Amino acid sequence: MRFLPFVAAAMFVASPVVAQADERGPAASAAPQQGRLREVRIVTGDVFDAATRDERPIAALVDALHWTTREDVVARELWFAHGDRVDAAMAAELERNLRALGLFAEVRVRLVPTGAADEVDLEVETRDRLSITLGGGASFVGGVTGLRFALGEGNLFGLGDRLVGSFAETSDGDYRGSVVYSDLHVFDTWHTGSVRLSRTDDGESLGLELRRPLKHLADPRSYGFVYAHDELANEYVRGGDVLAEVPERRDAFTADLLWANGPREHRDKFGFVLRVVDRDYEPARGPLAPAIRVPGDTTSVFLGPSLSTRWITGFAKVDNVDTLGFVQDVVLGVSLSATAGARWRTAAGEGGAVHPELAAETSWAAEPLPGLLTNLGLGGGLRWDGDAASAWNVAANARAFARLSTHHTFGAFVDFDAVEELQDLPLELTLGEDNGLRGYRARQFAGTRRLRTILEHRWDTGLELATLRVGLVGFVDTGWTGDGSELGRPFQSVGAGLRIGSRPLLGDGVFRLDVAKPLDQVLGEDDGWQLSATIGQVFTFGGNTTVAGSR
Repeated sequence: MRFLPFVAAAMFVASPVVAQADERGPAASAAPQQGRLREVRIVTGDVFDAATRDERPIAALVDALHWTTREDVVARELWFAHGDRVDAAMAAELERNLRALGLFAEVRVRLVPTGAADEVDLEVETRDRLSITLGGGASFVGGVTGLRFALGEGNLFGLGDRLVGSFAETSDGDYRGSVVYSDLHVFDTWHTGSVRLSRTDDGESLGLELRRPLKHLADPRSYGFVYAHDELANEYVRGGDVLAEVPERRDAFTADLLWANGPREHRDKFGFVLRVVDRDYEPARGPLAPAIRVPGDTTSVFLGPSLSTRWITGFAKVDNVDTLGFVQDVVLGVSLSATAGARWRTAAGEGGAVHPELAAETSWAAEPLPGLLTNLGLGGGLRWDGDAASAWNVAANARAFARLSTHHTFGAFVDFDAVEELQDLPLELTLGEDNGLRGYRARQFAGTRRLRTILEHRWDTGLELATLRVGLVGFVDTGWTGDGSELGRPFQSVGAGLRIGSRPLLGDGVFRLDVAKPLDQVLGEDDGWQLSATIGQVFTFGGNTTVAGSR
């Protein structure tokens, strides 16, 4: 749970929250649909407007300490210029892209007539969300207490850049201190970049990334480079306790290049992926160490083409699904992607060999009935060593959200994961309070197969305390873990929770506080009510976030 600055002060600041932020008035409905672009007018607003600042002095203090997003930051997101033909779909896409930046509490983009035939102006209005991170917080998830302190700015100098330093420690003795800098527009271009420096109880880490992403639906290309150095301990848990760990020093470099073509609603993409990973292992340690197979120090190089296609059937702007008081953009349609290639691998004492690899995934999102959002996903990967598989994984999931009324949403989530690694370090999947089974300890269960089901009734109460929007949740969680063909017995819990959202303070984030009662006894564990508190829904539509802490 992170306490953002001035949350207590915000309790005294009045700011209206709109239940359905995608509603437009008569003037918007009469807006022109297309034309030649004459002019772009951009207005960026602070966290609170002038009326609120006049009424509440604390709001004026918040705005004084906040860098308002510069207009040229917004302008840099445009992919069209004076004289280009624009239409309402492009304006709507720009609005979605600006919301996705995470800088704004509100965004409005529209075309307006100029009085001349076949000519339009573009108006962009934004209002910032609070971007200062200052203070500390605490979490209690699955019996593990965590403390976190952070200081930073998510909109440095109003440029959309982020600089945050933080330190976190848990009651298990794990700690992590880090400094992260992210640049939204490297050298005023469409490139993004980030630098990460961190130190944990396992060692030091460094991450560097430079990427030129696909900025809009008709963008023809993207590419990126990522380097990471990590010193970590791969943990193997039983009953929520770490019984073995394998220290690892990992250096990884990834480069990818992608070309896209076709109409905006049906884009085909072709590219290449290069991935180089060097791993140095130390012997396993802990009571379970003799059961852990540790490979020799390994170097691997993967190279192969990637193919993907995507059909977009529509877009939906919703509230009260994953957010409270904030517009959530949902993309409807079908996507398919695949990467095929070869991995050259050499390990100490084994020599080098080439292994074919294949990975593929597909997803489908639709609104088959008004108010019913559904999403299905399927993916997996396979690597061969001679005539046999040396590694494979499968992941399948389904989500459905039924908006029963303006304030009531019923959500269902089901997913299955399976993983086998016979060549590199063994992999495990965990299940507990931290990833979809509330009421049980974090990482209470572990295996190579995992099945989860979650049912939630999300209720937006309509209550506001200044900028804070209040919601309630009732839920039923069920989970299985196992190995091989055995999935094991189910474990189930029931509970209720509090949800708090705030456009100016949290943007699309939601604070959650849950209490859960396990319905199945675990030997040596308390079967009473368990409390957890953190930022983020347990599951979301489309898998932007699946479940917190999922491994």
